[in-house]
Amino acid sequence: RLPDELFSKIKACKELVKRVKILQEVNLDFLTKEAQAFHFDMGRSPSIYPDLYLSKYQTAENISPMQEQMVQKLVTVCATLNEYPHVRYPDENELCRNLAFVFQQKMNEFVGSNDSWWYNGDGLHPNSDRATLLFMDRKDDCLSPLMHEFTYEAMVNDLLNIEDDRITYNSINAGTAKEGTTDEKTTKMDALLNDNDEVWMELRGMHIADVIKVLSSRIRDIVDSNTGSTLNKAAKGKDGKALSVSQMAKALKALPEYREIMSKLSQHMQIAHQCMDVFTKQKLLDLSDLEQTLATGKTDEDVVPTLKKILGEVVTEFRGQPNSVMRLRLLAIVIVSQRGLETQEQLDILLEEARLSEKELNALKNIEKLGCPLVRAPQTGAKGRMGKIRSTKVSAYHPDAIESSSAETEYVSSRYSCVLKAIMEKAAKGELSVEEYPSVMPLPDAEGMLGPSSISKAKSVRKMTSSSSKWAGSSSTNSQGAKKKAHGGRQIIFMAGGMCFSELRAAREVMADSNMEIVVGSNRFIKPMDFLIDWKNLGRKEA
Repeated sequence: RLPDELFSKIKACKELVKRVKILQEVNLDFLTKEAQAFHFDMGRSPSIYPDLYLSKYQTAENISPMQEQMVQKLVTVCATLNEYPHVRYPDENELCRNLAFVFQQKMNEFVGSNDSWWYNGDGLHPNSDRATLLFMDRKDDCLSPLMHEFTYEAMVNDLLNIEDDRITYNSINAGTAKEGTTDEKTTKMDALLNDNDEVWMELRGMHIADVIKVLSSRIRDIVDSNTGSTLNKAAKGKDGKALSVSQMAKALKALPEYREIMSKLSQHMQIAHQCMDVFTKQKLLDLSDLEQTLATGKTDEDVVPTLKKILGEVVTEFRGQPNSVMRLRLLAIVIVSQRGLETQEQLDILLEEARLSEKELNALKNIEKLGCPLVRAPQTGAKGRMGKIRSTKVSAYHPDAIESSSAETEYVSSRYSCVLKAIMEKAAKGELSVEEYPSVMPLPDAEGMLGPSSISKAKSVRKMTSSSSKWAGSSSTNSQGAKKKAHGGRQIIFMAGGMCFSELRAAREVMADSNMEIVVGSNRFIKPMDFLIDWKNLGRKEA
């Protein structure tokens, strides 16, 4: 509803009133990230973590004003989608339970006060079944937002400066190199990476290696085409070598009909290479291998290493890493993935090697307020610097996440899959446990309401390469295939506390594979640094 104060301001502006023919309130209080994703732009400043996890409001009858506002915004999402969903939540999560019950109450009130409003599955509109809304909590998976991921969208948001989908990149000015040199001048250009960019939509979920392959192939196809022969001749030197980005840009002057598509391909090629420049500078290939082993509990050769060996590699990484935030991030991955270290001595050794500032140390300690202990349980009688971990093996963060990803990725640097993906896959098959994820109101079909389990579907299983290169992969790209007609009711997933970009990608993949429409949302979409900053804000006093 439009606030009275704002309505009064509108009425007081005579110049505006003269130009307004009709003013109508629209029940819309959210922003769209993409076609199947929404957010509320809540939590950036100030952080909502103290309110979510330190609040004195702990019951459905007495939630905080901020939580009530978040629920009310979610009602407008469902109203816009014409959905009156069944509401589910993790049984052991008190925050999700409270939000679910309050949402059900607010949604009932909305339906009761809007007689003309209709919803899918109401018996009068047979085009779709009734939707399901599943509440999730960020603190139930603190690992996924911290992991380095090498899909295009995740890398852009993690490694480059991007804000509200706007990114600034260095565009090469063709023909500006001095004679005898290859150094071209660059100009800073802005680009919007959203659903209006078809190339971005196609590439954002792909591994960065596949992105560069696809872009190179597209550019080469144009160069080698019959109508692109002029470009081909202009782009190659006397030795016939393949064109560089600057040569390509220079040749475009002779072919204006190619400028639009080549400009877009060139834009993404340059952004992708900026990602790779940061990747190389920060030596993320070896770091990612260490992260993947911690998260999955296995090396890329399917060996379960001892914790002592892995912690030794962590210490080595700390000593060679000049960036304290990177050291904080890795230490957080160690602690979260192993559900806490085994001894205080282990923690003390890692803290000494990590060389964190006081603020960074306080942020790390705050993860205990999200239910993850720094040390699982004190142990006595430990000997040596690493204590009693000589025979202890690295443990996987979540078995479902490994099972979900083990047969799907062709890159060993991307073995770990976010926990939410496994949950969405079970839901799409109608296999999400009613005991583990109960509903506010009785479900009409507890076994199969989220998706026909009897529907068989072909899956593309791409085995990991046996090559020693961690980047090696097949020549095929990570295509999500053609769009299919969705069946069943919508599945709406709401993540309180922020949704990360690996989860956004996972939703698109599950939707493509299951032929079920999935809509995901959160108070906001978070980068790894956003998550670490939210940890720091947990040091504030309780709300």
